[in-house]
Amino acid sequence: MQEAEIQALLEKVEKLLDVHEDLREQNKAMRNAEAAWQAERGKLIQQNEIARRKVAEMITRLQTLERNSG
Repeated sequence: MQEAEIQALLEKVEKLLDVHEDLREQNKAMRNAEAAWQAERGKLIQQNEIARRKVAEMITRLQTLERNSG
């Protein structure tokens, strides 16, 4: 191999390593974002369940009031 070919190959390897590192950082950022979204999703599901229970309780109370006022 000629020196120029070796140098070109080394440059390509360095570029690949740079791309690899960029992709690793992007992947890490995406995983962190996904974890945050999953946590937010869990919180929203919990809040939705609480709201659903409160609405069901209010409906039950209203039905009871309606029956009692009759």
